[in-house]
Amino acid sequence: METAPAGQGAAAEATGALTVVTGADARFARTLHRFLASLERHRGDAVARVLVVDLGLAPGDRERIARRFPFAAIVPFPFHAHPPHVAVSSGTFAWKPLAILEAARRFGGKVFWFDSATLLHAGLDEPLSTLGRTGLYTLKGQSNLAQRCEPRVLGHLGVEPAFLDRQIRLGGLVGFDWDHPGAREVLEDWARLALDGEAFRPASATHNADQSVLTVLLLRAEAAGKVELGDEDVDISSPRPIRWASTRNKIDARRPAWTDPLQGLWYRAYKAGDRINLRWQDFYRRRLLGLHRFPKEHFEVFLMRAGTSEPVAVPAPTFSYYADPFLRRVEGRLWLFVEEFEYLEQRGRLVAIELGEDLRPCGPAVPVLPIREHASFPYVFAADGALLMLPETCAMGALDLYACERFPDRWRRVRRLEHDVDAVDALAWPDGQGWRLVSCERAGGSEGARTLAVYHMAGLPDGDLKPDPVNGTGVFADGRHGYGRGAGDPLAEADGTVLRPMQANRTYYGEAVEIRRTGEDSSGAHVEEAVGDDHPLARFARLTSPHHISLSGDVVAFDLRTRLGFVSGAPWLGRQLNALNPAAKRFLARDPRVLAELERILPEVTRRLRPLHGC
Repeated sequence: METAPAGQGAAAEATGALTVVTGADARFARTLHRFLASLERHRGDAVARVLVVDLGLAPGDRERIARRFPFAAIVPFPFHAHPPHVAVSSGTFAWKPLAILEAARRFGGKVFWFDSATLLHAGLDEPLSTLGRTGLYTLKGQSNLAQRCEPRVLGHLGVEPAFLDRQIRLGGLVGFDWDHPGAREVLEDWARLALDGEAFRPASATHNADQSVLTVLLLRAEAAGKVELGDEDVDISSPRPIRWASTRNKIDARRPAWTDPLQGLWYRAYKAGDRINLRWQDFYRRRLLGLHRFPKEHFEVFLMRAGTSEPVAVPAPTFSYYADPFLRRVEGRLWLFVEEFEYLEQRGRLVAIELGEDLRPCGPAVPVLPIREHASFPYVFAADGALLMLPETCAMGALDLYACERFPDRWRRVRRLEHDVDAVDALAWPDGQGWRLVSCERAGGSEGARTLAVYHMAGLPDGDLKPDPVNGTGVFADGRHGYGRGAGDPLAEADGTVLRPMQANRTYYGEAVEIRRTGEDSSGAHVEEAVGDDHPLARFARLTSPHHISLSGDVVAFDLRTRLGFVSGAPWLGRQLNALNPAAKRFLARDPRVLAELERILPEVTRRLRPLHGC
């Protein structure tokens, strides 16, 4: 950028350590006027030099700004010195990091960029405090990186899979301390990538050009220990955003100038109403809907050792339940991975619980995958010496593979296997030619039942996904209540036949499990059929009416739905009116005949079947 004309911003030139940078073209001249007025109103011009980057202002706009705000130096952006994609008309916003870097290099110290549609509601003390402490000031949006960065940019930047669910960082209000090495490196890299047309692609409904690149750089710097990122939200779709500033207050230049105050009042009223609505929606969706599920939906996890007749119940915290149990033995210690569904959060999280020889918990539940979205079905398995996990995270619209970095509590996403998909209860097992991945899924955002989806991979985690011919044939398309979903560990018979426990829900979710024998037809397509009624695992499923089954050595873990309907949780009356499968009722009542039959069957189950999870 060129030096400001003489006399412009003279007072600001003497202030030293803080520079405020903004910019606009002719479309946003009136919007810029309101930002500068708010900055002046809250004494920002007294503590900072102020630069206005001219991105295409009309001569009359420049004159009015210079006359009304003499503290602001207007500097033209040198578009002629940069590639064509840097132009405002390209929609890449690549000019922004270049403008910020130029100001930081010229003046040093602390530099804030404010989009011209920003309004200050207080002074700069709050952001300056953070900037002085951490070297950066950034705000979070509510979308994650995968939602706001198109796949080809993710690929071009080689974005780490672990970053995909991290919240986007805003580029419209950001601060850098030029004297902080980590912050300086981020800014320089951001500006360097701004010259790369493959990194800065035009913005769209699913792509924020400048801030997606900034987010990647910030997350990498944070992971390397070079910077510390704050936890504050921008005032967009957040129930509790920052209050000292407001963003996206764009004045419609097509309307008469006298409407500017009215447009400003509309934005302020809308955002206040939006915050109230979002807080209500947050309370309603989490607290009220979660408590609405409490009397009618509950699962309980049980453990049994072969040759014993007494099941061991695993107690869940108050206002929670455990489901989707997976047993794993790691370094000689037996662990139970489960979903902990929290009613007060209306969300599941994954935890691991160490078990003693008596199959009772011998330590606290350890969170294993701290993500914002609902998670369940923690399928943990071993592959080529690594411990991997395929959790259900359909709320994120993706199927992700995680690797264990520290057992049991630290897992890192190593690959996004599928994008824009509603996939549930995925399993993976070696099939002699590589790996077979089986789930039930539907396209993201679509309605209707999920259908069987099978993929083949030469290796994990990097093999290509090759769809099986069964995909798209609509297997389970007519199912209801989650019919066809995975219901636990894949298991191998002595002859190598692989069994897949499958949910066979006909009247309610969590009703029953069917054991299916898998194979291939003459065309090589994945096929399944139910095992005979005399199969020991099928007999076990009929006796208990489980939702999920897992094996490790001579121990079996399974869960049952214990409440169905609003009265089912009430004492005595609830037990009588509970519409659960009669087999589940008999097991929950500890029917001696059922327990005796389980004592007889389980040794055959654990002797005959080998879990394919490898641990």
